[in-house]
Amino acid sequence: MDLIELHLLQSFPVTCLNRDDVGAPKSARFGGCQRARISSQSWKRAIRNLVKEYDGDLFAGKRTRFIIDSLEKIFMKMGQNEPRSKTLAAAMADALGKLDTSGKGDVKTLIYFSPMEMESMAENLLDLGPEEMLQKLESLNPEEKKDKGAWDKAEKELGNLAAKAVKNLKSTVKDKADIAIFGRMVADDHSLMVEGAGLFSHALSTHAMDNEVDFFSAVDDEKTKAADRGAGHIGTIEFNSACYYRYVGLNLDLLFDTDHLAHFDDVEKRTVVQNFLKSAILAVPAARKNSMFGWNPPEFAMGFKRSGQPLSLVNAFEKPVHSANGYLEQSGKKLTSHWETLKERFCLSDGVAKEVLMPPVNMDKFIEQLT
Repeated sequence: MDLIELHLLQSFPVTCLNRDDVGAPKSARFGGCQRARISSQSWKRAIRNLVKEYDGDLFAGKRTRFIIDSLEKIFMKMGQNEPRSKTLAAAMADALGKLDTSGKGDVKTLIYFSPMEMESMAENLLDLGPEEMLQKLESLNPEEKKDKGAWDKAEKELGNLAAKAVKNLKSTVKDKADIAIFGRMVADDHSLMVEGAGLFSHALSTHAMDNEVDFFSAVDDEKTKAADRGAGHIGTIEFNSACYYRYVGLNLDLLFDTDHLAHFDDVEKRTVVQNFLKSAILAVPAARKNSMFGWNPPEFAMGFKRSGQPLSLVNAFEKPVHSANGYLEQSGKKLTSHWETLKERFCLSDGVAKEVLMPPVNMDKFIEQLT
């Protein structure tokens, strides 16, 4: 397996970047003590959002339950009138994720497709010739008993065509680099699943960490009476402050195989990798982004381009860092020392094509050397 791997150390002050069900910062026990934790799902979303800013043409996937409006616009762009576009869009949405009658979304589950993929499926459906079913539906009134059976039959036939159109989805579109990296889960149709080429760990603090509680009060600006000077609102918020280790990897063999991005040219492939790496380095989960301001980039990054199986270095911190002078310096020393130990113990040197540290190089040179 050809890999690019990032091992990142990132320190945050008072923050709550990833909350659990009661609003507290997430945590986990590791090495016999409690650690601060940020889930891989949380950080992946931050990376997905940022990489779209760098290249929204190649990274155009959207994860949503609201797809009918987009599908209607696609069918209208392809020459269908508004009523037929609505009918075709509903059939396609049902084939992708089952229509939701609860009002929480167009379909019951989140689906993750790119605009070109949606257009490809719409083209497939029109190529299969839904004209006869559309005409039949237009001639029937589903509210009338005599038409109900014929309506259900025509609707089912259109749904079968839509399901067939979905299964014939082209894999050679040029706007799904994010789907190739982050993967796609489709429970109802495994043929649409895409195994993600990206590898992400949960971020764990390199040291022991307990959450703290902030008591706050808010003043009511309209309270003017001396006898009524109490706060307009009071409450508590949990937070922590931690130095995190996190791993991000990219399986290049998988990313550029025929089911992913093999159809990209060399320039596009390099662009995809570089924009992803930049986003993986700089993205930060946006929870409480204004009130706690956790926009801190990594202080240290170790990057590898190598062959072999993916390798986490989190066990550098199985024994938690103890320091009265901050955690970053000691964490960096432990990380590099652990890598040297593993490299010697498991004879990994031959598989390492590139090994880059930031610092001393800056981010652009760091990414350039890895790609």
